[in-house]
Amino acid sequence: MASSDDKAPTGGSQPPSAEAIRDQLMAKLPAALVAAGSVMVKRSAVPAGLKYPEYRPHLRRDFFFSCGYCTMCEGEAEARRFEIDHYEPQGARTDLIHEYSNLMYSCDECNNLKGPRCPTEEARKAGIRFYRPDGDVRGEHFRTNGQRVESLTSVGKFTITALSLNRLSLRRIRDMRSRLAESLDFVNEGIAALRGLPADQIPPGIRARAMRMVQDAVKMQRELSGDIDAVLEAYAKSALLTADGIEETERQRTARAEELKRIEGMYPGTWQFRRKKAPKMKRGKESDQSS
Repeated sequence: MASSDDKAPTGGSQPPSAEAIRDQLMAKLPAALVAAGSVMVKRSAVPAGLKYPEYRPHLRRDFFFSCGYCTMCEGEAEARRFEIDHYEPQGARTDLIHEYSNLMYSCDECNNLKGPRCPTEEARKAGIRFYRPDGDVRGEHFRTNGQRVESLTSVGKFTITALSLNRLSLRRIRDMRSRLAESLDFVNEGIAALRGLPADQIPPGIRARAMRMVQDAVKMQRELSGDIDAVLEAYAKSALLTADGIEETERQRTARAEELKRIEGMYPGTWQFRRKKAPKMKRGKESDQSS
């Protein structure tokens, strides 16, 4: 008869599977990681007649607390780095200044790079326009290759170029996201292999020790699955944006500017409109930068 040390670990509820843990993780990571086959942002019903800065709480929720363009989440950049962008610049479409469907939640870097640039009608017909997180399927325009994002369409290529979507901070964030997901996969695959090892195939001399190791591994898996929030919080607070390094070299900035100038030259017309200041809010309300 097998001794108690020979039996598979029992007691308590079974720990969640690797798939369940991964589902929990993906539910908490920036929306773009799981939105490759769908529109990233689905807008909710909001009150009509508000000034655009008053829509900020609604934008945060609808955009999953992430930049609609680069997908950086607030936990990766701190909330103060997020602004309201007008997809159609205020100077180009004054009728859409306070229209919720024209407002995008954006990190300040993407907002500043996008600025008041507005592709002409002819350019848009050729696919030269900015990606819309509430109307375009992200996976149709972009793919991730290691730390870099690559274009699949003219929309993707123009957006990557204009917004510098392969800048240093974004490459570091993609690297950290990948490492986090891979670490969970590695741990769960190892635990699954240990749990599936038949006790009678383990040499008697190390059987008891092996079973204790399995029990410890299962316990670690259970603790890991219950501590995903803490793992993500530690990851989100990493000094990704303050680490030494230049976001974009002078050579890269010059090349990007020259490429945008070349594109604008192909489709003559007004591409730049004067920025407008955010309307003054009542005391206690938060104003916002915006293009």
